[in-house]
Amino acid sequence: MSESFADAQMVMSRLIVMENQLHQLRDWVSAQFTRVLPSAPTSRPYITRTEAILSGEPIIQGTRTPVRAVVEHWKFGDTPEEIARKLPHLRLAQIFDALGYYDDHRAEVERYIALNRLPTDD
Repeated sequence: MSESFADAQMVMSRLIVMENQLHQLRDWVSAQFTRVLPSAPTSRPYITRTEAILSGEPIIQGTRTPVRAVVEHWKFGDTPEEIARKLPHLRLAQIFDALGYYDDHRAEVERYIALNRLPTDD
């Protein structure tokens, strides 16, 4: 019985060491991802890029909402006012700015839309 107790103590001590290593790894990974990365301004006042958010995809400043989200609502026939009701954290000025960004950077935004399209079961 003392052998199994010693084995259990050894397993517990190894688990404690592994748990400490896991905490250190988690803290290191967290520090890598929470570094403040500079924002890249665009020619639009409400549109920005931050590498830490959606890998630098253009977003509405102060949110995590990508320009493509606004554009997709608009392409499905929603008016800017309807988009504001469906995405209540956005103001009309931000929505119009996102649509203006789309007009200036259509190919880029279409690429992001295509990359985020869900596969179909054809």
